[in-house]
Order: sequence, then structure tokens, then C-alpha cells
Amino acid sequence: MTANSRLQITCECGKTVQKRNYGQHCSSKHHMRFISENKIVEAEVNQSNDVIFDLTSYLRENDLRSNRSHVRAIVQRYAHTDPYTKKKFTLMDDESISKQFHIDHIHEAQILACAIRRTREFLPQNTYILSLHPLRRMFNDAPNLTITEAAINVSKGQAIRYFLGQYETKTDITLLGALVQTANGKERLIAHLARNITALINETSASMSESIRSIRQDNGHVTGTYQYEHIANEFDTIIDRMKLDWTESVKLRNGKIYQACK
Repeated sequence: MTANSRLQITCECGKTVQKRNYGQHCSSKHHMRFISENKIVEAEVNQSNDVIFDLTSYLRENDLRSNRSHVRAIVQRYAHTDPYTKKKFTLMDDESISKQFHIDHIHEAQILACAIRRTREFLPQNTYILSLHPLRRMFNDAPNLTITEAAINVSKGQAIRYFLGQYETKTDITLLGALVQTANGKERLIAHLARNITALINETSASMSESIRSIRQDNGHVTGTYQYEHIANEFDTIIDRMKLDWTESVKLRNGKIYQACK
């Protein structure tokens, strides 16, 4: 972590936060109320602070573990089972999750952030955060969440970043290939789980796309909702490029051929 990320900045709303936490601050009730009441253009806020808005950080809810209703919904949906390892897990006595497990976004924040950035119809709009807020709420809702081992969640996120890096440069790679190629050391376990990960993303991608299309502004207005349809189209394009039904072997960076197992 760089010293630059710890720099203190003062937002237009009056709050002083560390630069690294600016994206999360922009999702706070205080900031949202300020933007709504003053009809601020977010580009002007960012420019005044000389801060690059961290869209990926903004989309993630700060502490999903504390949302017990979400935890209960996830546990019920997957019957106390990690969908990637297929192993059973139990909650602690207070219905919380042990530290060895994470709440995982099935469709990672980097994917939605990439779709948003590639949607030209969306970015130039005023009150940017107000338009992003319903997307953030949908993204952190229970249907896009599961519970998995911490090491698997970290490796999955790493693979998604690698895939998107290749996607942005128009390099052809499957998500299965990205999962296998980015695994190393003990985390190579992720390679054996890659098929389960791609299967769950595949199973839930259509409903995720529909959820994006169905979003309405917090004020209930339908004006401008076509922007969310464009984001959904970009999301669909990314998912299509992942080739989630890929069943062939994958070549590793060392040249060896690896067959991921279910």
C-alpha cells in the first residue's frame, strides 16, 4: 500500500477521508444526501479533489458480513454449502461467518465497473453517483452473493482482473483459462475448482443482466433508464467473451496442458 493512498483529502460534501477510501465514501449516506440536495455534477467533485474515482471500490459494499439478512439468505440459497468447493460450512453461534470465509460477489465488481466504463451513454451524465447508486444496491444484493473460502475468493478476483486485462487488449482467453493460469502455489487449488466457478457465473449471468436492465432511478423516474440497458449489453458482451461453457483443456504459461476437473 503506497503512502499516497493514505493522503487525506476533503470532499466537496465537507468530509475528510483517506484517498484510498474515497470510492467507499462516495457511497455513504452523508455524501449521497449532499449530492442529491445540491445537484452536484460528480465530475466537478472529483476534479476539485484531483482524485480518480475508484468505480470498483465504490460498487463494493463496505462490510457485507454485518448484513445478517443477506448472510441468512445466502446460507439458505446454497444450503450451507460452498458452491465452489461443494463442502458444507456452518455459521458461528451469533450467525456470523468465520474469518476463513468471505462473502463473494459471484459477478465481481471489476466486471460491472468495466461494463459501466465502456457505456458511453452513461458516463457523461450529471449526478453520476445518483445514477450509480441503484446499480450498487443491486450488485450487493443476495442473488449476486455467495460464501466461499477466503483463499478462493482472492484467487477468483485475481483471475477476473487478469481476464479483463486481456479483454481490454482484445486478447482471446476464456475465464477458465484465466482461472488456471493465474493460480500458483497452494492457490493452485483454484484450478480444480475452476469449472464450478465458471458454472455458477454462467447460471446466474442471465438474471444479473436482467437485473441491470430492470433498474430504475431512486426517484422512480423511467427517464434515462435506457442507459442501464446499454450497461447490460456491455455486461453481456463481457460474459460472452468468457466462454463459460468451455470444456477443452487449457494451456498453462509454462506450456503444459491442464484439464480442470469438476
